[in-house]
Amino acid sequence: MGFFESLRLAIALGLTIFMVLLRFDAERIMRSDYFRYRTAWFAPLSYYLLVLLFAVGIAWILPSGRARLFLTGGPPDTVLPVMLAFAGVALLNAAVLAYLRFGGVVPLPTELLASRILGAAANAIAEEIQFRSIVLGMLVFALPNYGTAANALQAVLYGIVHRRLWRERDWYFLAGSVILGYAAGAATLATGSVIPAIVGHFAVTVSIFAFAGGRLRQRPI
Repeated sequence: MGFFESLRLAIALGLTIFMVLLRFDAERIMRSDYFRYRTAWFAPLSYYLLVLLFAVGIAWILPSGRARLFLTGGPPDTVLPVMLAFAGVALLNAAVLAYLRFGGVVPLPTELLASRILGAAANAIAEEIQFRSIVLGMLVFALPNYGTAANALQAVLYGIVHRRLWRERDWYFLAGSVILGYAAGAATLATGSVIPAIVGHFAVTVSIFAFAGGRLRQRPI
């Protein structure tokens, strides 16, 4: 690898580390005084746009960035079955959560539906680009013969950044975040595209809203 290729890789790695650190502090940043006196949507929108900006920059800097970061469409005959399977598991998970924790289905109130679905879509895109595209892509690039280990590492890291779940000791969602991270990573590796992971992540969140959102509406998921 030549000097300029090494420099590009170093810059991409530095941006990746900074982006992960940003995710660790995202909740505190969005509650800061800068955002407190602005409209409610301004803070999350600014954060999501920043994530996309980082993704574009890293994909542009990294050699063969789009392919290495799974920012491609993937083969349709593989992508579609993975997305359908992910959606099926998402529905099953939400049903189990609703009946085991709350004793029945309590859907999200209809007046909150539009805003929460929009938020779920933005969150799914941002987190999958952060972890299953960039973090997993960089790990696989660095450890090409250890894809499973790279996937497990990013899944654990994904669980660690959910600091709110640590404080609340909500072990169901904490374990679920690691499992979701690993499953989304496996789907990304299997298809070569982050799209199934985005769809699956969105399906998980929306399914929880449909089955248990009425009990969880005061808490972001």
